[in-house]
Amino acid sequence: MNEQTLKQLVTSGKASIIYVHGTSRSGTTIAQVIFSRFADRAIHQPFAALLKTQGGSLRPNKLPLNTDIYEDACGVIVNQILEILKEKDHATILVKEISYFFELPIWERWIQIPEKFLFTIREPHLQYFSELSLNTYRYFHSDGALIINREFVLENAPTMESLNLQKLSSAWDGTIISDNENQWEALISQWKTVRSFLEGTSKKLAIMDLNIMRMNPYYALEKIIDKLGIEVADLDPCIHTLNIQSQSKIFDLRNPNREAVRKARNSKAIDPLVEGEDISPYAFPPQSREHIWRLIPIYLYLLYAPEQVAMPSLEQLNDFVAQSETLKLSDTHPFEAYAIANFHLHQKTAQPEKVVPLIEQILKGHTKTSSGWEKESLNSERFKGSFEMVEQYWNQRNQAKNC
Repeated sequence: MNEQTLKQLVTSGKASIIYVHGTSRSGTTIAQVIFSRFADRAIHQPFAALLKTQGGSLRPNKLPLNTDIYEDACGVIVNQILEILKEKDHATILVKEISYFFELPIWERWIQIPEKFLFTIREPHLQYFSELSLNTYRYFHSDGALIINREFVLENAPTMESLNLQKLSSAWDGTIISDNENQWEALISQWKTVRSFLEGTSKKLAIMDLNIMRMNPYYALEKIIDKLGIEVADLDPCIHTLNIQSQSKIFDLRNPNREAVRKARNSKAIDPLVEGEDISPYAFPPQSREHIWRLIPIYLYLLYAPEQVAMPSLEQLNDFVAQSETLKLSDTHPFEAYAIANFHLHQKTAQPEKVVPLIEQILKGHTKTSSGWEKESLNSERFKGSFEMVEQYWNQRNQAKNC
């Protein structure tokens, strides 16, 4: 009955839930740290944590759809609310989870509870590389340096991409690629379900793109906060002193210093985009490359959704990124710049005379790479297949409009 108790606490006005949701390695943890400032407590992945600690799919006496884990995790949230209510009349709780836990029937139950929803997305080249890096770290039992050692990760990618995840944990199944693809497919399904459910209600929904947020954090967070209906007088604390928020607010059933969350939880400020951070699909072996291209249409659907309120304007694409006097988005991530420029090209109010030269500039750009593992070449060569996926997305979308 934990779910019912949680619902009663919310409907009676004693508690409200802010919910952060995305795939793994998409910025959910840093979003949790940022937006925990607006909550009394933030709970880090209660559903996934209980699933793992209780044995995952191998646990005895499990119920279909993980309903047992769902009920227990609702109980964790209830307990945190009751602790806060000992000191005040209302508790605001932020819950952060990732997409793989929720099968649709459970998701349809859960989305009746939160008041505000924040989905996070990250462009697929870096999201998949981060996932690959983390699992490479786990497999080779490194001290964590592999996360920033691109050469080592990419050299071992042919082995890691088809590795059965049971070699990393007996409770896991599938490969890194199949698991990551399942997360993205679940995310888009969950997004469509929550949009439909919230229509006509007072509940709030927004998307945070990790690169857009890092490009101009003041602009992006101001837009997201406004979309979610959160009142804030000063954005500075939301962007700086993040580690103080993390240490004081976040409740984690697992070790809070584990590699997957350490960087975000110890961040003192939002990291700006830097030159050479992007990664070409051709740096990956063919199986991973094809995987990234399959994810791009899902990513674009969410990037272009109207709830993506911080979508940069055409003028902002030429603005400098945070803390930089020289770099623009096309200098730090040409694929994302190309995707955003194409968005503006296909609007009813499009100004092709302004957008087309910008797209040509991105294609002809020569973005500096971070190390010698990737040869220097034009963006049109480094991202050829990914740019084609953007073109294909818009061709299909425009054909559907004309049918």
